[in-house]
Order: sequence, then structure tokens, then C-alpha cells
Amino acid sequence: MLVRVQPPDIDELRREAHERALTRPRVPFDGRVRDSTLGEAGLPARWYEPALIASGAGVVFLHGGYGLFGDLELQDGYCRRIAGTLGITVLSVAYRLAPEVTLAESAADAVAGAEALRASGLERLVLWGDSAGGTVALAAARDARADALVLTNPTVDLSLASYDDDAPGGPGRELSEWSFARWAGGGTIADAPDLAADTRGLPPLFVAVGADDSLLPDARRLVSAAESTGVPARLRIVPGAAHGFMGGPDLGIAADVIRDAGRFLAL
Repeated sequence: MLVRVQPPDIDELRREAHERALTRPRVPFDGRVRDSTLGEAGLPARWYEPALIASGAGVVFLHGGYGLFGDLELQDGYCRRIAGTLGITVLSVAYRLAPEVTLAESAADAVAGAEALRASGLERLVLWGDSAGGTVALAAARDARADALVLTNPTVDLSLASYDDDAPGGPGRELSEWSFARWAGGGTIADAPDLAADTRGLPPLFVAVGADDSLLPDARRLVSAAESTGVPARLRIVPGAAHGFMGGPDLGIAADVIRDAGRFLAL
């Protein structure tokens, strides 16, 4: 089902998302948080370095936001929880957004993050993406030479062919349709890619999704496709959870999903 919508006010969406993020209390974190830039373009990035490092791996984190909005503030709390829960260095990358760039260019920014993480001396690389950030992680996985993928409520099929309109807790179809048509670069939603179409060569994969999320069919197909091509994969479905549950009020579930991902991928 395709929905015709008026173009969104992108500047307002981005401003409101940033302001909402700034109103959230900072998640306590025992370690160092520092901002930096990547490459000649000066891509904004933020490092989360726990006081007690328990893993030689590192995470490149990619935020959600329909591929349309989001910055380093949007999921700062999520990054702090990953770093603190697993004792692992996290590098959050504010990748470039649609409609100014395509998904391929957003993925190139994730690769730049991976290169920066490797240059810091870390032994293994994890791409960790939430919602549209999961899209970027999937698109970048091979070029980034990722050792593992963690995707929470990811958008996998940008054509929305698998989107469950009857699910009560998904991301907005209208905004998804408008953004993904442009992010894909073809101008129409029908041209947008299904990133579960070819899973060959992907690294081990952990996917968590809410049972009430419209993107649950995407997650099921991705894990099934990965397993069919010999990619170790695990799907965790969180009962009663909607899209974006990792930033919701149930911090126990969020921490448990992070620990579950760490166990499955031996982080």
C-alpha cells in the first residue's frame, strides 16, 4: 500500500528531533565521552570510551530517523548503554542524510567510521544500527569489512513491500515512503532496495525487534535469508514492544538486548 503525502518540512523535523534529544537526562556513564570529526569533510562523530574496557572490539553506531533526521544527540543514551553494558568503545557517526544524499553516501560515512575505529587499534569491528541506522549498517557491512552486525528494529526493505500496516507500533509509513524514495536515489519507492535480497558475505548478525513493530516481517526475512546463505544469525522478538523500544522507558529490556547481542557475538 503506497500513500501519497505532502513533502515534510525537513528543517523542522531535524530541529524538533534535536531539541527533543537535548531535553532527555544524560544517561550516567563511567568513562570518557568526546566529540571529533572524521575525514576531510569533517563528519561529526562522538567517542564513548568506558573506564573499564572489557572487549577488544569496537562499535560504530548509526542512529535512526528515517534516514532523514538525527544527529549525535538523538541516541546518545543508547550509545552510553552499549559502551557501559559491554565495556566496549563506541563511535557514533552522524552520517549524511536524505534527501541531500543517497543511501550509498550514508553508507560511505559508516565506512569512514569503521576506518577510524580500526585506526585506533581495536581488534574487531561491529556495525550497530537502530531503525534507519540498521539500513546504513547493512548497506555498509561489506565495504566496512565488519566482523559483526547488530540491528535493532531495522528497516530492511526500503520499498516497504514487507511493511505490516496492521501492526500497532511501527514507524510512520508516510514519512518512510517519502524519505526512502529519495534515499534510494531513484525517486520512487518502487526503486528502493530490499537489503535482504542478497545476504551472502555478511558477517554474523544479531537482530532485535518489537513484536508490535511494522518492521517485524523485515527482521524475520533478513534472519531467514542470512541463515540460508550460511550467515550465523539470531532474531530476538521483544513481546509487547513497538518501534524504537531501545530508547523507551523499559531500561531493563534495553540492557538485556544489549547483553544478548554481546553474548551471541562474543563481544
